[in-house]
Amino acid sequence: MEKMPKEIISEKEVTIPQVKKLLTQRGKEGELSFQQSITLEHAGTFSRMSPAVSLKVTEKLIKSYNLNRSHAVQIVNIAPTTIEELKSILTSRSTSLSEEQLIEIVDLVIKNRS
Repeated sequence: MEKMPKEIISEKEVTIPQVKKLLTQRGKEGELSFQQSITLEHAGTFSRMSPAVSLKVTEKLIKSYNLNRSHAVQIVNIAPTTIEELKSILTSRSTSLSEEQLIEIVDLVIKNRS
């Protein structure tokens, strides 16, 4: 019997810890494809926060610092520990954060890394 392609209902960026959680759950429900297995291995290696914490930090970055979701997710995924690392994620056009706000974001990330 031919498998019907799955319909894409919506798309949004998710953090690496969320990918790990989703693929772990899917693996418990059935077999993962080769690509999903590789992605799960990658997510396990590069997750810097728990899935729940990654969601909270992403939302805080969006609400408190007026960042778009894409930048917030990248900050959570990379988990910068210095202002220089953070600045490399954010382009000058994309944000007008003060030096103090950059320090706050780095502190937030460091506090929530696991």
